[in-house]
Amino acid sequence: MLENIKQNFEQVLESDQDASDLRSLSISLDTFYALSSAIEVGIFQGLMQPKSSSELAEELGLHTEITDKLCKALASRGYLFRGGSNYALSDLARTFLTESSPFYQGSLIKLMQRTRAQRWSNLSRALKEGPIAAPSGLQVFDEFFSLAMAEGAVGGPLQRTIRVLKERPEFHKARRCLDLGGSHGLYSLAFTRSNPELEVVLFDLPKVIDGAAKKVVSDSERIVTMAGDFNRDDLGKDYDLVFASDVLYRQEESLRPLLARIRESLKQDGLLICKHFHIDDLISDSSAVLFDLMFSISGTGGVVYSSADFCRLLVSSGFSVIQVEDISSSVSPSKIIMARKVQD
Repeated sequence: MLENIKQNFEQVLESDQDASDLRSLSISLDTFYALSSAIEVGIFQGLMQPKSSSELAEELGLHTEITDKLCKALASRGYLFRGGSNYALSDLARTFLTESSPFYQGSLIKLMQRTRAQRWSNLSRALKEGPIAAPSGLQVFDEFFSLAMAEGAVGGPLQRTIRVLKERPEFHKARRCLDLGGSHGLYSLAFTRSNPELEVVLFDLPKVIDGAAKKVVSDSERIVTMAGDFNRDDLGKDYDLVFASDVLYRQEESLRPLLARIRESLKQDGLLICKHFHIDDLISDSSAVLFDLMFSISGTGGVVYSSADFCRLLVSSGFSVIQVEDISSSVSPSKIIMARKVQD
């Protein structure tokens, strides 16, 4: 490499080439690890009241010099303010990084870190050997996962989804809804708050139902839980709506039987409401492209469809697509696809 630089040195000296875009990737990764470490050791909780880095380090039992440098780094990225010798939380940190906030994202950030350690670090190996099987006994859909997904939902997708559903007359007329793989139960809760006549069945794995879901819906008279595996267990019947959020990322051969079972659970003219990432443009949907790649690393069989391909699957499974609504943000290329059950 050095020989190549030397041979083309005049070209290098006269060039306007700038690799700062590539360097920014490294800075983003550095910031992520600084942020996740700060959450892990309690930096943001420790700064609910302003204090110096040395006071913070003593309070949390941390190394004084490294704590000071971490606080400086967090301040440089807008998560903290420094006034004199004291550090204080920015509005961004107070909203999203303190546990007392309803918009707290700390568990989601911890899940991102875990995912990078368990999956993305194996990409080079997977390219050479094929998908890497998950370690024996690895629990993915545990209570921590549900909590992280709940935090992700309140970070924007939940609100955008409810706004779209409130525009549909069918949502307000509905009396019975299945929240398929409803995990934390926040969508179920939002549905019943938005439609006072609606009853929701929240369906998920037993360990999910016994964990985060019950903490959210246990005191709701219009939300009942149903534990099982939606790939094989009875889903119930006579639903006006079936809501499926981020649970249909699967190969066609396993998706079609599930769609048939969902269709069977719906009333005639009932609606299937799907909220998922879709890859319709490689640039604007880059988060979905990376998500699809992540599935391949671990060999889970997950797949992210284009919205057109997903709609074709729905139509060939006995549904009529009635609305495709883009609810994307810059990092969440989600679309809501609504499909009506075609009469037998």
